[in-house]
Amino acid sequence: MRIGELAAKTGVSPRVLRHYETQGLIHSQRLPNGYREYAGRTVETVSWIKSLIDCGFSTRQIHSFLPCLENKGGHPGQCAAGLAQHLAKLRELDAMIDVLNARRRTLSERIALFGDSFSTEGKTNGEQ
Repeated sequence: MRIGELAAKTGVSPRVLRHYETQGLIHSQRLPNGYREYAGRTVETVSWIKSLIDCGFSTRQIHSFLPCLENKGGHPGQCAAGLAQHLAKLRELDAMIDVLNARRRTLSERIALFGDSFSTEGKTNGEQ
């Protein structure tokens, strides 16, 4: 299938598909007219890539374990390299959540100070 058809089937723009190809995540053959021709299974590969990107993986990280998924028919439970990357990504996300929660607490405390100063300021100016 050509890039336009692959884009339509996967919901990924041709530009992004070319990027995936540059990163070595998908492969095409060049036809004599220069057009890219993708195998039918590329639709499934792009689906895996989209799912992994949605989990926060970079294309470089995906490149390191995508061949394992392809060899195992896309079943991540049988891919040790993929499991290690998933566990590391989960730890990374947990750490980011901790940082964001701490920032949220600090921001909430600062907002509370604004509220206190506005209510104090109003009383100082004789407002009730």
